[in-house]
Amino acid sequence: MKNLFLMILLLFLSLNLNAQDNSKQLLKSLQNKFETIKDLTADILQKSGGKDILSGKLSYKKENKFHFDLKNNLIVSDGLTIWNYNKKDKKLIINNIDETDPSLFSFKSIIYDYPSQCTISSEKEGEVLVFVPKENSELNFSKAKLWINRDNLIDTIIIINKEAVDIEINFINYTLNQNLTDTKFKFTPPEGSTIIDLR
Repeated sequence: MKNLFLMILLLFLSLNLNAQDNSKQLLKSLQNKFETIKDLTADILQKSGGKDILSGKLSYKKENKFHFDLKNNLIVSDGLTIWNYNKKDKKLIINNIDETDPSLFSFKSIIYDYPSQCTISSEKEGEVLVFVPKENSELNFSKAKLWINRDNLIDTIIIINKEAVDIEINFINYTLNQNLTDTKFKFTPPEGSTIIDLR
């Protein structure tokens, strides 16, 4: 009986160690893939509470340059300045990038900063990375899940905030390393736009 209990305990520990190793390997594969990417484009769909709230096209270039083309808004950043243009109202808000702003989307933060501040595990037979912030972390969510596909790219991110509201972002139709020009990540408003410069 004692031997049977010992065997079960060893099996349980072995499974836990394999799961831990798998999450580390999955994270390493994701980080290695990101190292090979200079720029990318993808279609995005964001949901909150299970409802679609926005969709559009994302272009991204290292380091932290992005161009979100959404139905009603165009959000562009060169990594230092962010331009948020309301297409319908022809209204532009310009601001400096605040890297501590939790609403600021950053592949770099998700792939490198989150793991160092979280306890990491995996689910779904090693296809999903799970980040749970450590007690001393300044991250403002209670859990984040990343679905990683066979190409070691992120298919889906679900972030559950401290109010238990989930935000889901889906990425499809990736195109990598197109040599996107820096001009794509700067914005000049159309003539007649209302401009609010908060810099």
